[in-house]
Amino acid sequence: MGGDPVRRRYSGLAIALHWAIALLLAFQISLGWRLEDLPKGPIGFAAFQFHKSVGIAILLLTVVRVGVRLLARRPAPVKAAPALRLLAGLVHIGLYAVMLLGPITGWILVSTAKVRMQTMLFSTVPWPNLPVGPAWHEPAELLHGALAWLGVGLFVLHVGGALHHHMLRDDVVGRMIPARTWKGLTAGLLIGLVGIGGALVWAKAMHFGAAPLVTQPAVAASEQAPVEQASELAEAAIAQPSAEASEQPGEEGAVPWTVEKGGKLGFSVDYSGSPVNGSFAKWNAAIRFSPDDLPNSSIKATIDLASVGTGDSERDDMLRGDSFFAVAAHPKATFTANGFKPAGPGRYTASGTLSLNGKARPVRLDFTLALSGDTARAKGTASLKRTAFDVGTGEFASTDALADAVSVNFAFSARRQP
Repeated sequence: MGGDPVRRRYSGLAIALHWAIALLLAFQISLGWRLEDLPKGPIGFAAFQFHKSVGIAILLLTVVRVGVRLLARRPAPVKAAPALRLLAGLVHIGLYAVMLLGPITGWILVSTAKVRMQTMLFSTVPWPNLPVGPAWHEPAELLHGALAWLGVGLFVLHVGGALHHHMLRDDVVGRMIPARTWKGLTAGLLIGLVGIGGALVWAKAMHFGAAPLVTQPAVAASEQAPVEQASELAEAAIAQPSAEASEQPGEEGAVPWTVEKGGKLGFSVDYSGSPVNGSFAKWNAAIRFSPDDLPNSSIKATIDLASVGTGDSERDDMLRGDSFFAVAAHPKATFTANGFKPAGPGRYTASGTLSLNGKARPVRLDFTLALSGDTARAKGTASLKRTAFDVGTGEFASTDALADAVSVNFAFSARRQP
């Protein structure tokens, strides 16, 4: 038992990973049980999304923990009866299996669901689905549930083993607590147990409201145009000019415009006889325009498809998923148009190309423009077929319930750049 105590302890990284995973695992198991009692809709969906995010976090941290365990120097095994050492080894192996297979089976469940919804890690990072078939769903579901109960049992055995060693006054617990508590093992153990208990309680008490809607209000829903065009319209309409566009040679009349805050982009699609309205919140675009130089006027717009919002977080995640926008594979939609045409007093047409979901199709943008000095007020619509871009697959490929056409409309103010 002699020698430098640091040499008999785990590395700082191993200790940090151990306690981070322990707290997340306790939280995850408790939240998993709570999901069964939560109501369906925005609250239940938000909780489910958080459950998925925590699961992926556990998976990633466990992979790092396994690497540290294999590569970093570890303390020597504790002297104990062969049966106890065997039991301790089996518990550790079982815990690693739970920490790896639990998230993986959950990942398979999400990837093989009838309606695939895009997983957004902590509502921020798109996470792809696994390339597995529907035959994996039922086995994964059974194993996922069994692993939860196995995890509880192993968790209890692991904590019981730590308490057993602590009562024997050996240094096993001290090897896995921060150095500052090296000579205060009881305090360190109590802090760990309180933290785990707190994680269990937090999962039961955590509030899950509807996911915040980051959208701009829709403009008149009566103007119809399909969803995918909404992207392009949105971007063209609420775009910010880029340096690249402003430096194009040979465009003496068309000048760049800066879109001001408060622009609106909305879309509407008919589902089973009722309109579903939504919008996109994030665009980046370059606009050059002059009514006296329409041939050199242009739009180059990009839309972040993950920013879609319809007021229902479950539906929004479905739109981000593989069945619709597939944002994991194609996170952006782009619309480009070079050269506008007059369509009457104050009215114009821009014929361009929309790239969405790996498909590029021609799309026409119709808009009106009211100029007053260096300020312009634009309103417009567009129209396209969602099926032309393979938006809506599987049970949504049919247009019986979900219409093929999606209406899009926008309105914005812009200021001419110096």
